[in-house]
Order: sequence, then C-alpha cells, then structure tokens
Amino acid sequence: MRNAAEKRREDIRDLKRKAILAAARRVCDAGGPEALTMRAVAAEAGYAPGAVYTYFAGIDELAIALTAEELGHLARRMREAAERAAGPAAALAAAAKEALKATAGNAPHVRLAGRLMSAEVLPADLDRAVTGRVIAILEVLGGPLRAATGLEGEAAHREILCLAALLIGLRVLEGSGRLRPLGFTAEGLLTHRLAALPQA
Repeated sequence: MRNAAEKRREDIRDLKRKAILAAARRVCDAGGPEALTMRAVAAEAGYAPGAVYTYFAGIDELAIALTAEELGHLARRMREAAERAAGPAAALAAAAKEALKATAGNAPHVRLAGRLMSAEVLPADLDRAVTGRVIAILEVLGGPLRAATGLEGEAAHREILCLAALLIGLRVLEGSGRLRPLGFTAEGLLTHRLAALPQA
C-alpha cells in the first residue's frame, strides 16, 4: 500500500507532466508541430531543458502524449454531442459534425496527428496510446451507426472506417483551403454521405 509521501510524489509528478503537456500545446498552437522541440517546451514550461526528459524520453514521446490527449478530448466532445441528440441517426450526425467542428480551429494539432499517424514505426507503448484513442473515436461513431443502419459485423466496421476516413479527408481539404473553390463545404459533404447510409 502506498504511503502518504509516495502519493504526494506521484501527485507532484503528475502535475509537472500535465504542465509540460500544456506547454507543449502552447508551443504547437503558436508555431505548429515543426516548433515542437524539447528545448522550446522546456522554455515555455519554465524548466531547464534536461528536466523535461525526466517526464518524457524524447520529443516523439511528448508529441504522441499530446496527440493522445487531444484525441481523448475529441472523443469526449463527440460523445457528449451524440448523447444530446434524439435517436441514433441524429446521434451519428451530431458526433460526426462535432468532429469537424472540434478540429476546425485546431490545424497545428491536426497536422501533428497526421504526421504521427503516417510514421512508419512508433514505439509499441506509444503506438498503443494513440491507437486506443482512435478506437474510442471509432466507438463513438460505431454505436449510433449500427443502431441507425442496422449494419453489424464487417459491414458496420467498413462503414465506420469509411466515415472516419471521410472526416479526416474533409478536414485536410477544408483546412488547406482546397474544398471551397470546388463549391463544397465539409459539413455539406458530410451531410450528403450520412444521408446515403442505409436505414434500419
């Protein structure tokens, strides 16, 4: 059983880790993922550069922890939007639209997530952290999609992944300014796709 001193040390470590993640978020917000270095994060957090290594082994671990946290926030916002909706189809639409809305003003973190997702090799524990958050997002979409369409098994899984891929693609196209000149909006295309799903 942990004694009071051990718990206090763990609490302090957790607070410092959160402070470093908050500093990393500010650095990424201000300069994009390219600005995310251990030295920049340490300066923003008010720590000596070497102190950050006590909490994160390197910039990749820090970037992945930041992305996992952002994905966790996104899953929560989507879940809350779905819970406020009446009926499965409305819940699916609400969760998907919240994903677009939540990522609209978050271009630096979207780019950081894209860079990490495209990395060929991530350390196994860090890969699990991001994958777990991605699965949480897919589950937020999956429950109402299954209920609204009546799809199960592989057919449901395929539609869930296609919808997630559409959300990512729409965010990239709209964020780069390439969607509006084509005469479409991300939300309009999402609404079109949701209407094309089979109905239960």
